[in-house]
Amino acid sequence: MRVEQMPDRFWSVLESHARNQDSLVSWLRRASADEIVAYQLAYEQAAEEIADYWDGPVVDGVPYSEDDTEDLCKWVVAQGREAWVAACSDLGEAVRRYTARDVNDAWTPGEPAYEIFFERFGASLHVRLAEA
Repeated sequence: MRVEQMPDRFWSVLESHARNQDSLVSWLRRASADEIVAYQLAYEQAAEEIADYWDGPVVDGVPYSEDDTEDLCKWVVAQGREAWVAACSDLGEAVRRYTARDVNDAWTPGEPAYEIFFERFGASLHVRLAEA
């Protein structure tokens, strides 16, 4: 999904709850199943747009693993639209910001949707995303 195709609604939700996990969780507990699916699908597509997880960056001479690259890309999306747009055109700067981040930062807006979706709807969000 190219930059101009990323849904504004996704960025609106992400940025209205920026840096506040409790606020995002509260929204997920009120959102419809379709809203949660759309949010999570956009989150994951935005992360995948930044870099191929299998061909990640090389940091200090060490190639990032698939998992490390995925973590990097999801972290970038969590920083908001501006950071995402910048990373899509300059991954090197995003890597520099990522390696300098506070590793104790618990802001993970792409994680709680899976558990909340299952709790609320008794279904797997993974399955719904695969169907979408």
